[in-house]
Amino acid sequence: MAVNPQVETVNYLKALCAEVAVFIRENVDKVSASDIEEKELNSLVSYVDKEAERMIVEALRKLTPDAGFITEEDTEDQTTQEQIWVIDPLDGTTNFLRKIPHFSISIALMENNEITIGIVYEVMLDNAYTAIKGLGAWEGKKKLSVTSITDMSKAIVVTGFPYRKNLNMEASFDVLRFCVMNCRGVRRLGSAALDLAYVAAGKIDIYYENSLNIWDLAAGALLVQEAGGKITDFEGGENYLQTGGIISSNHFLQAEITEAIRESYGSKKA
Repeated sequence: MAVNPQVETVNYLKALCAEVAVFIRENVDKVSASDIEEKELNSLVSYVDKEAERMIVEALRKLTPDAGFITEEDTEDQTTQEQIWVIDPLDGTTNFLRKIPHFSISIALMENNEITIGIVYEVMLDNAYTAIKGLGAWEGKKKLSVTSITDMSKAIVVTGFPYRKNLNMEASFDVLRFCVMNCRGVRRLGSAALDLAYVAAGKIDIYYENSLNIWDLAAGALLVQEAGGKITDFEGGENYLQTGGIISSNHFLQAEITEAIRESYGSKKA
């Protein structure tokens, strides 16, 4: 019986991420202050990010020689091809540098501007979250499904805070206030890709954040969608990969959290 080529690609990605994760874990205690660069306010990078990206790009070039790349560390910049790999080699660099074990590898395949395959790899747990468009999402071999919670007061919400000072901080605090007052719990974990995977896995109910990049979101967004969840931008539309503002949930809570976000940002224009 023939194996679905997409399944073969996912298996290749799982093996690749496992290899890169070994390298990342081996360097947790080796990075010094002199190895760290600040790309912009609170956005850090080290040789670990750059070497992990090199390993991933090299392996994917062997798999798909004609594909392009969108990468966080700018190892490659070929974005006109029909197939494009979207890569974050270490999502949650600050956590990694401070030895907080919540960081991940995120890889997505975009074909004709549509995300078709995604993997988010939880480095410290050797745990793979994978998705294939139209076929579902998995944590290892377990099929994923978002939660069925319909009551916002029972929801666990995860978010992040914008780094850049020119963003609308008052609106951000307003949404946070809404969540604190109306939800069971609010967390700030520090890896957008892994936070989205947690929505897909039913570990949390809502994740939203502004000012992100396509490599933070691409793989995780597919995971949520294939697990039965909902993804929109901050306006309730589908331009989250372009705008960097994302709202994800178990679907049942999407309208309420989107309304709170739109109201907050609409009333406090930057």
